[in-house]
Amino acid sequence: MSGSARSLQSSHFSGLRVASTNFTPEYSKNGKNVSAKLTVNSFMNIASKANSGDGRNEVVPFTIWGKLAHICAKSMSPGKEWNCAANLHVYDGRVFQKSVNGQPGVPVLGGDGQPITTKKFSYTVGMMTFGEESNKHIMAEIQAGPNVRPADWNVAGSQGNLVWQEILKARQAVQFDPQSPTYGYARVYLPQGAGIAAYIQTVPGAVVAAGPAVDTAAAVAATFAGMSPAGTVALPGAVVPGQPAVVNGFVVPGV
Repeated sequence: MSGSARSLQSSHFSGLRVASTNFTPEYSKNGKNVSAKLTVNSFMNIASKANSGDGRNEVVPFTIWGKLAHICAKSMSPGKEWNCAANLHVYDGRVFQKSVNGQPGVPVLGGDGQPITTKKFSYTVGMMTFGEESNKHIMAEIQAGPNVRPADWNVAGSQGNLVWQEILKARQAVQFDPQSPTYGYARVYLPQGAGIAAYIQTVPGAVVAAGPAVDTAAAVAATFAGMSPAGTVALPGAVVPGQPAVVNGFVVPGV
């Protein structure tokens, strides 16, 4: 066959809206580090003649890795608008039963007792920008009290606006807690399975020479051990039911 055997793919999305977010912290598997991951299930309204001309509504999963995953977990509120450039990722993923009463669905097994898999896809985000928050979410935060969002949060120069800037700084300063079911606006899914341990930290040589090295991986793995995992990754578009709750200054879906 003549010509190139290589394909190129690049996708751009605008006007996305956050449906739900799921966060998995960094960890190691069989001695190799895996970065933190945020899955952002996003509503995408596609112009068409469907629904009497209102268009077609799809939910598309996006993946954000590393330090940006931490930032976005604490920034991407339900309904928030965002835009991105991303690359398509196709993989074999397990099939899960539908979530019931906020509990994650369990894997569907075949006749041989092994999990059934199917072709799934997501987009890995390269570049992104944020848009406006949803009016519904803004009102929910205002109703939660001035310590969550002052009523005059967007009035330049007002006391509420100054307080709001400090609230935003405090939200980004929140550290990941493996014992909390949420992290920012995201629901937490702890890594699980064979070979899973804590993220392996790089210790400078000077620090090691000063005394015995701390087995960080074992220490954090011990924290994970015995804890009930927050669940398995939800199907794209799954929205956690229940009443909103205020956690560390974030108004998040019920868990």
